[in-house]
Amino acid sequence: MRTEGDNMKYASGLRCRECKKEYPISPIHVCEFCFGPLEVIYDYEKIKRSLTRERIQERPKSMWRYRELLPVEDDPVVGLNVGFTPLIRAERLG
Repeated sequence: MRTEGDNMKYASGLRCRECKKEYPISPIHVCEFCFGPLEVIYDYEKIKRSLTRERIQERPKSMWRYRELLPVEDDPVVGLNVGFTPLIRAERLG
């Protein structure tokens, strides 16, 4: 459940890094014309006005603490406690 604003007001679309063709937000990752990688087009000024380091740090430790920077439209379907898995050194594999 979202408590702070709508994520999509920060992301307006996708843009090919190679040919600059733009696409609406959708679950695609390559350009259909040149096969270049797609990047999210963000409104960084809006993000800067509403998101602070302190605000991120006070949120629960999951990937959703960065929700303004994720190009997702709906509430999470994978669960709220995703991410921040600890890394443990495997001494015998190192």
